[in-house]
Amino acid sequence: MTDSPWILDVNQTTFAQEVLERSRSVPVVVDFWAPWCGPCRTLGPILEKLALETPGRFLLVKINSDQNPALSQKLGVKGIPAVKLFLDGQMVDEFTGALPESQVRRFLDEAIPSEADNLAAQGVMLEQEGATAEAFACYRQALEHDPKHDESLLGMARVLMTSGRPQEAAAFIERLSPLMAHSPDVKAILAQLAFSNAANPDDEALDALRRAVETTPGDLAARMELGRALVGIGRYEEAMEQFLAVVRQDRQFDEAAGRVAMVQVFDLLGFDNPLTVQYRAKLSAILFS
Repeated sequence: MTDSPWILDVNQTTFAQEVLERSRSVPVVVDFWAPWCGPCRTLGPILEKLALETPGRFLLVKINSDQNPALSQKLGVKGIPAVKLFLDGQMVDEFTGALPESQVRRFLDEAIPSEADNLAAQGVMLEQEGATAEAFACYRQALEHDPKHDESLLGMARVLMTSGRPQEAAAFIERLSPLMAHSPDVKAILAQLAFSNAANPDDEALDALRRAVETTPGDLAARMELGRALVGIGRYEEAMEQFLAVVRQDRQFDEAAGRVAMVQVFDLLGFDNPLTVQYRAKLSAILFS
């Protein structure tokens, strides 16, 4: 076994101290094994490798089930290798059998938050409290631990959008893993980015856009400009009426710009928003009529 303070051999006598007590300060992963067990010889090195990859994330405890039958029975070990995770003096998760490394990693990632996970969670709480500068610092620190940490990348993008820095936000969105691309939060930010260059007119300029559309109802480019401006000031229902009018007159105008803009507003508002529900039905009625 590798000589490391994060990998220990434990028996029934030392179990209470090295597993139950230690788990109050650090997660403890217990590996029940035996010398004759082939799958144990496969799983053991994987667990040791992962324990050494991030020292301090968890303590790996090795228990020879042949030499500690009473302890194995007490903890319900029915087959080996058997892996059990302890937190705060309690067993909280387990698996049996020699899983491949990818599945062992997934087990650990789901059961044991990383430092980046903890920092990102703190960032989310600070965001909810309106402390965006402090949240930004948490996300940045998390990315120093894990540059590919999706929740922190997304958090950075959210904070930057809130701060009026869409180009910087877009750079963090581009770094997200493909699995995150279709999440509602990412879609909402992408929708915000799509409208970030829209004019933010005052009442006089907005009235001028409305008059232009009223004067020339067939000017679909003007309708799109008006709709985007309305999104920019949060008048989503009025905006979608303009986009809907574009779809009604010419579904293919400017590469289906009306439909695309409506879908972006749906993403911005969220799937269950009453306006999304209402205007999705209106859009479908036109597209499938």
